[in-house]
Amino acid sequence: MGSFDKAKWVWHNSYRGKNVYVNFEDKFTLKSAPSSCKVKISCDRSYALYVNGEFAHCAQCSDYEDLKFYDEVDITGHIKPGENELFVTVYYQGISCSTYRCGEPGLIFEVIADGGVVCASSERTVAYKNSAYESGECVEWVTVQLGIGFHYDATREGEREGEKYADIVEKTYDIRPRPVKLLKIEPPKSAGLINKGVFFDLADGTPAQKMQAAALAVQYVCGSLPLPSEEGIKLSVEGSYKGHEPDGVFAIADLGEESTGLLLLDLEVPHECDVYVGWGEHLADLRVRAHVGGRNFAVKYRARAGRNAFFAPFLRLGLRYLELHVYARECKLYYTGVRPTVYPLPEPAEPPITDGLHKKIYEVACRTLQLCMHEHYEDCPWREQALYTMDSRNQMLCGYYAFGETRFPRASLELIAHSLREDSLLELCSPAEVAITIPSFSAMFLVQLWEYLDFSGDEEFVRGLLPSAERIAGGFLRRLEADGGLLKCYGERKYWDFYEWQEGLAGTIFGYVPESERTYDAPLCAFVSLGLRALASICARLGLPEKEKHYQSAHEKLNKAIDAAFFDSGRGCYASFLREGRIWHYSELTNSLAVCAGAVPEERLGSVLEAIAGGGLLPVTLSHSIFKYDALMKRREKYEKFVLDNIAELWGKMLLSGATSFWETIDGEAAFANGGSLCHGWSAVPIYVYFKYFGGK
Repeated sequence: MGSFDKAKWVWHNSYRGKNVYVNFEDKFTLKSAPSSCKVKISCDRSYALYVNGEFAHCAQCSDYEDLKFYDEVDITGHIKPGENELFVTVYYQGISCSTYRCGEPGLIFEVIADGGVVCASSERTVAYKNSAYESGECVEWVTVQLGIGFHYDATREGEREGEKYADIVEKTYDIRPRPVKLLKIEPPKSAGLINKGVFFDLADGTPAQKMQAAALAVQYVCGSLPLPSEEGIKLSVEGSYKGHEPDGVFAIADLGEESTGLLLLDLEVPHECDVYVGWGEHLADLRVRAHVGGRNFAVKYRARAGRNAFFAPFLRLGLRYLELHVYARECKLYYTGVRPTVYPLPEPAEPPITDGLHKKIYEVACRTLQLCMHEHYEDCPWREQALYTMDSRNQMLCGYYAFGETRFPRASLELIAHSLREDSLLELCSPAEVAITIPSFSAMFLVQLWEYLDFSGDEEFVRGLLPSAERIAGGFLRRLEADGGLLKCYGERKYWDFYEWQEGLAGTIFGYVPESERTYDAPLCAFVSLGLRALASICARLGLPEKEKHYQSAHEKLNKAIDAAFFDSGRGCYASFLREGRIWHYSELTNSLAVCAGAVPEERLGSVLEAIAGGGLLPVTLSHSIFKYDALMKRREKYEKFVLDNIAELWGKMLLSGATSFWETIDGEAAFANGGSLCHGWSAVPIYVYFKYFGGK
């Protein structure tokens, strides 16, 4: 099935390596301005589209080589009578990461004016290297999840290296329309310059490393100078610095709140010089934390003499603050900030709760969700922008209530299902190629699929994914031990036995556990039990009684095994791990999962809930608090106030700390050796609680 009438896949075959940027040009002539003109476009990995010298759109929808999507961009407002020029830069990363699964390089496009194709990619399309972007493997990665950053040299703009007619390349013509809405790329976000002065380099390395280590001498810290600025804000070396010559001037800008967007820079310099641009979510280091744990949250821009206006369409930033290091004695700054990238959503539903603090929590939770939605759900916009099953389960569930949205979760579920591996588990992220995966996350996909069906009623879509869901369930069932009916941890290096970010439950990445030392894990068993019950519910809804009976029976047997193996009668609750007859490790998560999975007999429920609420167990984290609250609300009359007070305490703490979006964990930026994110979609949990128990479905 073809999606393009006349277009062909094109590339410049001299540039098929890693981290390359290629320009494509085409022209078309119209006798008069059309009433409608659109571009259909697809590529690998991302594109920036310009018409008659004006930016039109960017950002290829996340996809696979065998599940390709195209965008349809309205360019009517850019078209004129006579000759029109189409210009596309394509970024080809050429190596997989957690947000991109590498395919063959290529670009395909058609221009459709008033229903007819007036221009299409072909062997007559001009192609040449974009030499302003540094190519190859010498450019540092931002993170292993996000991919490679960029170095841009404005003095090389206009070069046409390797110019020729494009090569025709082989790729699928079964290209589907983008399954989610196009992002809104908004005008520059207002910012304020809050700090400026001079810097002294104290280290070598990447731009991020140099920015992190530099000594800063501050000239301005009071108030905020508005950006954009028509006259420009002067940055300059002033006075003596005890005989030391500064390396240049710096500035720090505040966007006022957590944001996502594309970098925009407007400044004037007296001569060619390097400009480093770092970004971050906080100023806990009295600067942007540009480098942490091997991650590089900074890019390099080589400015030409005079005024420079630069827009970066290929790397979306998650941030609140920007920091510039300009290698010149003076600079005039007109703007530094972003053009926000926003996924169009309806206004959030009115929350079914009137308390002022909880209404504010709801408002910020909704904003957190939107900041973590672009081509698919993202765990966080700053560090990863990756689609995980466990994270996106919270995001989908909260989004159903807040936005009534089912199109976006459907698209993400399809991406996730398409990543199914030969071992009957899903890739860690989608679309991606990652060296490890988390088995428990695959079990939660079954829960996500059921919840989507329950909220949307979309039986046709779910029926299409049922074979994948059954393969996942079958993989788990084959691992059940005949003696006792439990699942052991996976143990091999390609599996990460992760349950949550708490002591004893986080597993070891790329670790190996010898067969003789492998444990039976209550959290894994409970996650699989939840998945089996969800699959039974799916089969019931789809009118498949024999399959429903099969998965329901497996769910019930596993629950009995969990109760028999992990319950500690002395403590009145469940342990997390079992090996050679010994049980240990007591956590809120393990006990909450046992309750939610239905593994706790009625006569034990009271003592287990008391243990969960009593403070004596290892606490649950923000992401998995959803299981704790669901468990406690089994006895709503007793624990309703506790649940609301707990939300007020934890999420209220973030608000009192100045949060404009909710954090990855309650430890904020200090988590994970100073790598904690301050915007994480999985922390929107209160939305679910408010609607589920105070007026929702």
